[in-house]
Amino acid sequence: MQKRLTGILATFAIILAACGGATTSSAPSTAPVTSVAPGGSPAASTTESAAPSIADMAATQVLKIDLANEPPTLDPNKAQDSTSIAVLQGISRPLVYFDKDLKIVDELAASHEVSADAKTITFHLRDAKYSNGDPIVAGDLVYGWKRLLDPRTAAPYSYVMAEVVGANDLLALAGAKTPPTDAAIQALLDKVGVSAPDDKTFIVQLTKPATYFLSVCALWITVPVEKKWIESPNATEAANYVSSGPFKLDTWNHNSQIILKPNPNWYGAQKPLLTEIDMSMTTEPAQGQAAYEAGQLDMVLTPSPDAKRVKDDPTLGPQVVDVPQLAITYYDFNNGVDPKTLTTLKRCADPKACPTMNKDFRIALTQAIDKKAFIDATFAGLGQQANSFVMPGIPGYQADLNPYPFDLASAKTHMNTALAALGVKDAASLGKLKFGFNSGAGHEPRVAFLAEAWRQAFGLQTEQIGSDFSVFLQQRTAGLYDIARDGWGADYPHANNQLGLFTCGGGNNDNQYCNKDYDALMAQAAGESDQDKQVALYNQAQTILMNDAAMLPLRFGTARYEVEPYVGGLSITPADSQLPGDKFYETIYIKQH
Repeated sequence: MQKRLTGILATFAIILAACGGATTSSAPSTAPVTSVAPGGSPAASTTESAAPSIADMAATQVLKIDLANEPPTLDPNKAQDSTSIAVLQGISRPLVYFDKDLKIVDELAASHEVSADAKTITFHLRDAKYSNGDPIVAGDLVYGWKRLLDPRTAAPYSYVMAEVVGANDLLALAGAKTPPTDAAIQALLDKVGVSAPDDKTFIVQLTKPATYFLSVCALWITVPVEKKWIESPNATEAANYVSSGPFKLDTWNHNSQIILKPNPNWYGAQKPLLTEIDMSMTTEPAQGQAAYEAGQLDMVLTPSPDAKRVKDDPTLGPQVVDVPQLAITYYDFNNGVDPKTLTTLKRCADPKACPTMNKDFRIALTQAIDKKAFIDATFAGLGQQANSFVMPGIPGYQADLNPYPFDLASAKTHMNTALAALGVKDAASLGKLKFGFNSGAGHEPRVAFLAEAWRQAFGLQTEQIGSDFSVFLQQRTAGLYDIARDGWGADYPHANNQLGLFTCGGGNNDNQYCNKDYDALMAQAAGESDQDKQVALYNQAQTILMNDAAMLPLRFGTARYEVEPYVGGLSITPADSQLPGDKFYETIYIKQH
């Protein structure tokens, strides 16, 4: 998922319940959220929390921001990217959510209990309505969760529900050689461990203790879904959209603008202060920066080429907000496993057609990259070198794990070994490797940097293929590239959320990677309630992943934004999707200026 999400969180309430008795609250995070005020580096606590007075607020409460891209979908069960999620966080809310310190708190649920064996979670719903006035009932959660698991929905995030009773039988259908009948699917859906004994009670049954599952319940994919809405024609268009969050979808002019307005039926204690959120889609980072400098936007993600100029500018510099992230920039290597059948991809039947299937080839590509130079050249020096996948600040981060550091001599040795195994005389004989990325989002210089490094080191040729974001996502998942741009931000701050990307056939396994030993360790870790033992298991799994050189990790992120000083009420968290404070749109307001 291309998101910028971070946070530091310890073991959740599900572990506490396993230690005896039920609980209705979760454990605190291991560290406070990093909040940042315009004009400075991360501060200990600068998030505004006090409600503003009327005198402090401007007469016009309209926030102007930029999404950069068209959201591929606003179907909450199908969304997987930061652009879509940046909108969904305003218009939908799940049973539990993160507070500004990234602790799990009740949201749609008035309370919840976890059984002593940590395998049953019972949620008690508060009185709430959708934007259309219909009551939100527990049956909508049953429907939405089953729809998420239904293979006909083809939800990329369905795999995060694997611990729910009956879920794995449905997830397995994705690889079925013969498409299952509707009756067969329905029979399995009937066995899924979610139920609504009444309109106010939603019960989840797990196959085993899953220490991160309350965090799954905080994701956009688990929000209530009204059946009559989502199954109606053009359900996700603005005229038909049914919201459960603080805002509603008022306007969606595709590839141009989205407008959100307050949901009159929002049940939360914090009512929206803004009367409107205008979301443009400039597509090119430079366009967004120009729009900000022209006063057409109230905040913007600073493009890397402008990062130093903006920081040094006497007007723009004080508006800079640098936010460290639990996010990683990485590039996929096609490991050759069909995500549906878990057999070799058809296009990779000849190993020479997919040289990245060869481990030595992947090691060579990894060791040929000077990551510091990459960050300096294409991210204006913002960020930290990434040599593994679990981000700093998440239990399971391994600072010393770096099996293949930058080393051109070693890279060339591994490349020669790979070429001999492939039966070719040199890298140029392989033809042009397909190198995919989504165009118009600032990735071109990064792709060019990597391609040139590999050309200089090995004479390797690449075909750099820029595509529309939605097209790119589909082609990357299908394994149509040899190398592809990727990025990930923590949906929830737990190693499972990062390392779970690489399980065999996983919905976001864009590397076509499959290692049964890795999967076994991941499964064992998910059910381990002892934090130290759990982390040790995740470390073992990550070591396998990195030793396999399954992908190329490059950078743990720091995002530079510019925010107008009149934007108030920002609750900046490292879990924001596109812009600072976008996890809590309802607290934002425009100051007098």
